[in-house]
Amino acid sequence: MPATVLSPDHVNDYLDSHLTERQVNKIQHGFPSPRYWNELSVPLDEVGADRRHLRATGEQSHAFLYVGVPYCIQTDPGKCGYCLFPVEEFQGNAALEDYYGYVEREAEMYREQMAGSVLVGAYFGGGTSNLYRAPVYHRLMDMVRRLFPEIEDGADLTLEGIPQLFSREKMAAIRDSGMNRISMGVQQVNERLNSFSGRKQTTKHVIQSLEWARELGLAANVDIIFGWPQQTVDTMLEDLRTLVSWEVHDITHYELNVGGPTDFALNRFHELPSTLANLEMYRAGRDFLLDQGYEQLSTYNFRRPGDPAVKDFREGYTSRVEQVDSLGLGYAAITFFGNPTLPSGRSWSFINHRSLPQYKAAVDAGRFPVERGFRHAPDDLLLLALFRGLISTEIDRAQYRTGFGVDVYEKFATIWDALAERGYAAITAERIRLVGDGAFYVPMISTLIAEERYRELREEAARRKKESRRPAAVTPEAASDG
Repeated sequence: MPATVLSPDHVNDYLDSHLTERQVNKIQHGFPSPRYWNELSVPLDEVGADRRHLRATGEQSHAFLYVGVPYCIQTDPGKCGYCLFPVEEFQGNAALEDYYGYVEREAEMYREQMAGSVLVGAYFGGGTSNLYRAPVYHRLMDMVRRLFPEIEDGADLTLEGIPQLFSREKMAAIRDSGMNRISMGVQQVNERLNSFSGRKQTTKHVIQSLEWARELGLAANVDIIFGWPQQTVDTMLEDLRTLVSWEVHDITHYELNVGGPTDFALNRFHELPSTLANLEMYRAGRDFLLDQGYEQLSTYNFRRPGDPAVKDFREGYTSRVEQVDSLGLGYAAITFFGNPTLPSGRSWSFINHRSLPQYKAAVDAGRFPVERGFRHAPDDLLLLALFRGLISTEIDRAQYRTGFGVDVYEKFATIWDALAERGYAAITAERIRLVGDGAFYVPMISTLIAEERYRELREEAARRKKESRRPAAVTPEAASDG
């Protein structure tokens, strides 16, 4: 695999021109961006055959599972003012349970592909997964166990929800089903700032949900956002102090993504802190949590030791390079199947239909409900692993040499060296670690590392577009008919 040589001048010019830009999270779906997922037919029979071949060679197969819900409660402004995920307005429990029946049927389609895989973690997200009534959590975990009879010891099995929709009955059912963590999207403890989202959440809702989780022995993660409209360093720190006082051991503190036709982008953009203010918030929040005894597990995840119910929660991201497939079930769910040992082009990322009627129609017809996908080349797999590694803030060079046959320092040396000179990275013979403000700039670093490959993908997309517009050739017979 040839080295990606960018001149030091180019790298430094890129960094200088992007340091003051908003750090939009470009890593959510790994590499590349879904805008380049242009294959309308994903050969899942071929994927299944490849997985059977890998099992036959004795390779241990691990998998992470995501199960999505399409529904959210109605808010004014819609989609909590900022959400960029595809969601549907909640139509009641009958519609939700009807949808879940489709998820169960989709899971059955994957039984053969996932046979022999060990489940290393699961995330029940959305949408809003604590919209389900209590009995459904048992059905969810029954479905998981049918699909993955072997679940790794200590696997993190997390259900995401919002505070006001939890009840003690639901929480007990979540625990009794075999799930072991809840992740609460609190976003703002400050009730005035939270009201901009249109959600009816109160401080009491958050405290009560945390108390139920503690009583029932469930680990509890709290998501909180910085860069919110009208937010200051002081209001952000007050929220963090409150979470620490409530003995929240796991805190995900991440920057607001702003874009699309959302209320925050259209009507509150002028109220958003600047990029430099967001950097100040990141520094202040990070330093405060570290001073309080928390460890920084990834760009956004902080943990304080001492929670007896804790699991190794990193939202599916890991610094490990060994193969972990990620299976997504449900509306708009994303799947990754791949392995560096497979022939080129035999690894895939794909997304399920983002239209609920189309998702259901595909399942009704006995088809995998895939909307479109991307066939990875070997360089794409390396970039996908690097994007995930950067989220964990640490790159183990030996693991990349073993997994990909490449020294990732040598391949991107001018980038790592420039980051080290600016105090964003520390480089040793064993690993590359993000330090200082490096974690804040992960979206920028990821895009720079992938710059050459993205240029190739843009050129390929332009070529496809041009070819699609080219008129069909006229045969002599057709010409004479005219």
